[in-house]
Amino acid sequence: MTGWAETGDAVEVHLAGRPCRRVDLLVCADGVGSTARERLLPAVRPVYAGYVAWRGMVPEAQLEAPTRAALAEAITYHVYANSHILAYPIPGPDGSVAPGERLVNFVWYRNYLEGGDLDDVLTDEAGQRREISVPPGAASARHVAEMRAVARARLPAPIARVVESVDRPFLQVVYDIEVPRMAFGRVCLLGDAAFVVRPHAAAGTAKAAADAWALAEALARERDVPAAPKS
Repeated sequence: MTGWAETGDAVEVHLAGRPCRRVDLLVCADGVGSTARERLLPAVRPVYAGYVAWRGMVPEAQLEAPTRAALAEAITYHVYANSHILAYPIPGPDGSVAPGERLVNFVWYRNYLEGGDLDDVLTDEAGQRREISVPPGAASARHVAEMRAVARARLPAPIARVVESVDRPFLQVVYDIEVPRMAFGRVCLLGDAAFVVRPHAAAGTAKAAADAWALAEALARERDVPAAPKS
């Protein structure tokens, strides 16, 4: 979607390389970097929360038996001063949840000062400064080495082994985003396009689904389409 125009009883949606679409209601659920939010509320900007999430996955079968046993069938947390990390099994690449065929995922929240420190960790191996995340394989080797060294020094052995075993760790910046309103006539914002939930509770998808269910109920209840998102 490149833009839209309201025409009284409809919205004409402009799409890149495709014909325009005419719709009764334009629902914009285009994520944390929402194009729609930028257009509707240009003054709203992501606010850095003060930390990033280092992440990564490793095949469970590559971990030693004691490590697998320590982390099996649980979300394992370690909390220490100004940081915490969690590790847990997730389905393998083929969807298998059988022990030994899964992946073990870690998420490690670490503080970086806004400005030079944050700019530095977001500058990838090729020298490009990323905005929201540094994808797998792109993180600076210097920062990956530092992260692994801190894991060995500060984390319990089973969790440290997971961090050290991940070939291509990546990171995402934790931002707060909130909008003063979600409804704009025949256009509305949903999910992360409107409000971003910090990842600790893994509730972002549930929040977006709740937004969609509430909108569906309002549309079923209201005869006037523009009134539904406001209700």
